Amino acid sequence: MAGDGAAVSRMADAIASPAILKVLLDTFIVVIASTTLALCIGATFAWINERTDANLGFAADILPLVPLLVPQIAGVTGWVTLLSPQAGFLNAALRNVLAAFGFEFDTGPINIFSYAGLICVMTLYLVPYGYLIISSALQQLNPSLEEAARISGASPFKTLRRVTLPAIKPAIMNAAIIVFIFGISLFSVPIVIGTGAGIDLLSVRIYRLLYNYPPRMEQAIALSFIMMVVVQAAVAAQVLAIRSRTHAEIAGKGQAASRVELGRWRGVAMTSVIIYLLLTAVLPLIALVIVSLQPFWVPTISIDNLNLQNFVFVLFENNLSIRALVNSIGLGIVAATLGMLLSAIFVTYARSVGTRAQAMIEALTALPATIPQTVTGVAIVVTFSGGIINLHGTLAILLLAYLLISLPQSMRSARAAVSQVGQDLVEAAKMAHASQFRIFRRIMFPLMRPGLVAGWVILFIYTSGELTASALLAGTGNPVVGIVLLDLWENGSFPQLAAIAVIMTILDMVVVGGILRFSKLRSAIS
Repeated sequence: MAGDGAAVSRMADAIASPAILKVLLDTFIVVIASTTLALCIGATFAWINERTDANLGFAADILPLVPLLVPQIAGVTGWVTLLSPQAGFLNAALRNVLAAFGFEFDTGPINIFSYAGLICVMTLYLVPYGYLIISSALQQLNPSLEEAARISGASPFKTLRRVTLPAIKPAIMNAAIIVFIFGISLFSVPIVIGTGAGIDLLSVRIYRLLYNYPPRMEQAIALSFIMMVVVQAAVAAQVLAIRSRTHAEIAGKGQAASRVELGRWRGVAMTSVIIYLLLTAVLPLIALVIVSLQPFWVPTISIDNLNLQNFVFVLFENNLSIRALVNSIGLGIVAATLGMLLSAIFVTYARSVGTRAQAMIEALTALPATIPQTVTGVAIVVTFSGGIINLHGTLAILLLAYLLISLPQSMRSARAAVSQVGQDLVEAAKMAHASQFRIFRRIMFPLMRPGLVAGWVILFIYTSGELTASALLAGTGNPVVGIVLLDLWENGSFPQLAAIAVIMTILDMVVVGGILRFSKLRSAIS
């Protein structure tokens, strides 16, 4: 008991220190700002795609996956190679343009290593989560509400402000909580841009407390507890706010909503969506490709200096990078397959056992969504790094973390897939005395396959490049791409980092393309 009291006292002293208070303040400022911006951008794009004539069909499909196609640490590095004050490609181009008008700059003019740079890049990685939730709510919103407002003479923007937004207020609040949780857990952006700017956020400080020498487990647990309390308080506030306010009811789509004609603003809306896609994926990836072909990172591009030596090194000469690529792809495939299979079984079982049991199963499987990934990582470290079950540094502990973290997403995908299967088919099979296993194998699973494949793709892309949990759990004997990229960043080996990122992106696309192709062939055969 005395030892426990001393530990609690040390944890309290650590939390009350000026350095930790600054970390908490910086985290609050950055996460709230990026969450607010991400919600505004995500809601705007969702409205454009679901309710206006500026809809871009391909954007609606691509937007949720764009930030996940490139491993996060690599995508952030791509932004650094574009906007680093000294050697960023865009900054170098801007300096040349401004010099032509008589404005000379030695560095900049844009500094990504700042509060503004950190908030902007975090926002880009948080937008899709808000977009997905708000877009889904708009798809389910009864269009008659908006039609009635427009018939009464309300302008499109007045209809949006007075009808649409109040009707989807619960979804917006849910999106705010989810985006906030992802924001407070985000590790890749703060470790790269925040460290360069001298801004420490909670996720990075917890990582350093665990892995800097000497490790400070008690302080890491204390900060994780604070993170958990803040998130759960936000969730509780959301529940109370929804209960205490009235809002328009969202009904299933009985008819397609007529598109709002934006007139001369249509081109502006479409252009803004395309620019977002370019900013989040294409530009950073182009920058990474250029750096990967350079012997060392310089802002000037010379054809004579471009070669494939970095790719030869990471693919054939560096055993660490080879093992990391194999481990990440393997873990991604296994985690995505197990995650979707288990989720399909859970959802199918929940559907057959009644409303109350179904609600309980869905609540339990949704719980990880309300727990920051950093907290999940620390909890797994504490639970499985000693005692009876010691998985520290193994691939098994990473697989466990990936399954837990991705469980809410896999359940959402499985739930969407099972909703496409008519209950009459299941009832007919039961009348024919088919077992639950046979019903699942012969009826449910084949019909759920397209939705499960879509969920598999999302899970694979996410887990194969995951960094937040990997930074806390990966061992030196079992490297994964996220950790190798982080080590290369900290050592300043930018060309090798860029080469691994490009290879990983290509491998992701090959695996995803192969799975989608195989799924289409199976559907055609069956």
